[in-house]
Amino acid sequence: MRVSHTDLLNTWKEQVVREGKRTYVSSRGKEYVMSLTNTCVDCHSNKAKFCDRCHDYMNVKPWCWDCHNVPQEAKK
Repeated sequence: MRVSHTDLLNTWKEQVVREGKRTYVSSRGKEYVMSLTNTCVDCHSNKAKFCDRCHDYMNVKPWCWDCHNVPQEAKK
């Protein structure tokens, strides 16, 4: 997931915005709501640990939080 999360998030974004599709079904048949703030952040609420640490290390500046709300835990 670490390596391909940007591909997944970009695919989800395109499917939600362009096609109106909001449910992802995994290869194991599990369904997920395609939402950064309502799915990913449910488990990965510590933005400093799950986002910033790797993005800083890789020197990338994602624009996710330009539109999405920063998780409450990260605002503390």
